[in-house]
Amino acid sequence: MERRALLSGIGTTAVAALAGCASNANPGDGGTPTDTPTDTPDPEPRMTDSTFTVTDVSSGTQRDEASVAFDGDTVTVEGTIWGANGCKTGELLSADYDAEAGELTVVVGTKDREDAGGGCTQAIVEVRYRATATFEGGLPDAVVVTHDHGDGGKEVTTVTQ
Repeated sequence: MERRALLSGIGTTAVAALAGCASNANPGDGGTPTDTPTDTPDPEPRMTDSTFTVTDVSSGTQRDEASVAFDGDTVTVEGTIWGANGCKTGELLSADYDAEAGELTVVVGTKDREDAGGGCTQAIVEVRYRATATFEGGLPDAVVVTHDHGDGGKEVTTVTQ
C-alpha cells in the first residue's frame, strides 16, 4: 500500500513541475510572454544642410566640370562653371535630395555680381566653386551635378558610390 501512495505522490509532483515548463513565461517577470527582438531598419539618409562658396573668378574659357567626394556625413562638389562676362559669378540654384531614388541633385548657375557696377569685361570668366550637402543616416547613392547658364541646364557629371 505504501508503494501506491508513493507512486501517486510522484505523479502529482511531476505533473505540477511540468506545468510550469509548458508556459511561454519568463521566470521572475510576472508571467509575461517572451519578447522576440525585431530588426530595426537602417535609417534613411536625410539632407540637413547645404552650403555654396565661390572660391575664384578669373578669365578663362567655357569650362563646365565638377568632381564629387563622399566623406563621413558630407558630400562635397567642387567645380568650374563659366560666365559670359566679367560681371558674372556663381550661385547654388538648388540642392535637392530624392530619398526614393537615393539621389542628390546639385544645380549651379551664374548670375550678375551684386558689386559689378557698369564696367564689365566682355571676356568669358571661369567661376570655381565648392558646394556641400550634409546628411544624417547615411549618404546618397548617387550625385548629379548640373550647370545652368540660363539655357535650362546641362548635366556635368553623375557619380555613384
